[in-house]
Amino acid sequence: MTAMSFDRAADFYDATRSFPPGIQARLTAMLAAEVTPRGRCLEIGVGTGRIALPLVAAGVPLAGVDIASKMLRRLVENADGNEAPLLCVADVTALPFGSHRFGAILACHVLHLIDDWRAAVDEAVRVLHRGGVLLVDFGGAPLAPWSTVADAVMKDRGIVRIRPGMSDPGPVADHLSGRAVARALPAFTMTVERTLAQDLSDWEGQIHSWTWSQDPGAIAEACAGMRRWASDNGWPLERRVALERTIQWWAFDLVG
Repeated sequence: MTAMSFDRAADFYDATRSFPPGIQARLTAMLAAEVTPRGRCLEIGVGTGRIALPLVAAGVPLAGVDIASKMLRRLVENADGNEAPLLCVADVTALPFGSHRFGAILACHVLHLIDDWRAAVDEAVRVLHRGGVLLVDFGGAPLAPWSTVADAVMKDRGIVRIRPGMSDPGPVADHLSGRAVARALPAFTMTVERTLAQDLSDWEGQIHSWTWSQDPGAIAEACAGMRRWASDNGWPLERRVALERTIQWWAFDLVG
């Protein structure tokens, strides 16, 4: 496996992964400031356009690739007749472009899904021209009060949350040593509210990519175990908790 297709998520991706309007505006402004001076930009794993479409609206010349054709069709629908990126169905470990074609490449919540993430990074470097930058958000979600218990309950049923690729900037910086220098972009936080009931619904509905390879019966048993834990510990399933999520992008600036 080189990359994980999100075709099965096309119908619910935007409802479960979108940013609040204020956060989206800040993110778009930050990324536009990074990529606009560098010319044409490519987003790998462009998906439904949650990063790309606001950047295109801000005047950024952008192309996008994704292995999931259904996600790209959803992007076109989301554009709703407005300008959309140039799109191509492609594996990010084998980009269909000549070398040195782009000034910036975006990868939002992509590298953790690719077991051969080094190949994806190498391809990004190949198609970047001198002075280009690879911009990456490695993703990650805040822990809820029930997260540790849920992990243990799932592990007892053979369910382990596996990210097949890379979720940490350190190994990427090491891999690019001598070719690029890592730089943290300004981080900002957002508050999200969750309930255990929402998480149970997401797990049983296999909304998250880490659940897709799991046995639905085992997930159902784990969720039943979590409902028993909640009852035994007096935790209302609908109790809302505020969680602070940090959005952190990293720039890998090409040298030479």
